[in-house]
Amino acid sequence: MNINNKLKVFNPILYLISNKMATIPVNVDNMNLEDLNSLPENFIEFANEYNLKYPKLNTGNGQALCAMLNNPGKYWTRKECDEFVKKCNITTRDSIQLFNKHEQWGIKTSNERGKNYICYPYTLSNKHKMRKNFIFDGTDEQKNEEINKIKSTIKADYVDVSNEEWQLGHKNPDSTDNAMTNLVLQPPIQAKYRDKYIFLDTLTKIPTPKTFQEMNEANQLPYTTEQLITLKDYLNSLDLHN
Repeated sequence: MNINNKLKVFNPILYLISNKMATIPVNVDNMNLEDLNSLPENFIEFANEYNLKYPKLNTGNGQALCAMLNNPGKYWTRKECDEFVKKCNITTRDSIQLFNKHEQWGIKTSNERGKNYICYPYTLSNKHKMRKNFIFDGTDEQKNEEINKIKSTIKADYVDVSNEEWQLGHKNPDSTDNAMTNLVLQPPIQAKYRDKYIFLDTLTKIPTPKTFQEMNEANQLPYTTEQLITLKDYLNSLDLHN
């Protein structure tokens, strides 16, 4: 029986909303806490089929997962997440972390900004697909050789460079802002990237818009089509005239 037929048998509501985005926020006040004692049968079947190790129900992540699964077609923003942990007496520094990390262990969740929900029909996340049977294509000796090469390069280009050789540059090459917040200390190896990348810190960089365009035209962007669509939709939503 395929997953859509399973949905139809086990949960007609899920079947009706299959392949649709969640459109309304969950109402935490009306939530029955007894629903947090069990997971939907079709989800357990799905998890068993793909050997997914999901969070235990006696944890904050498990309670959040259970709440999401038992409220299909509804999304969670930070407001609902805060209300949920308060109602359930869950101790956490950041409530939304309980709701937006489920792709890490294998199930696909929303990619809508600020809205968290489980996608239906249940689908494996790309992280699960990437990690399954992930092995280094070579012997342990070859693997260690490659690691040592990387370590050696980092040591030579960053660790062993004397302080006097480090340079001060702009984080954003397209900006004329000379405030300390837009300046960054870097070893000489980073100089070749300075006109093409924006540095978030000494090591972390993202391409400037011009570089982004050049990479796209050269078919060198590492983004998936789904990520580019998400980026395009978000940029189109920005009000850049204010």
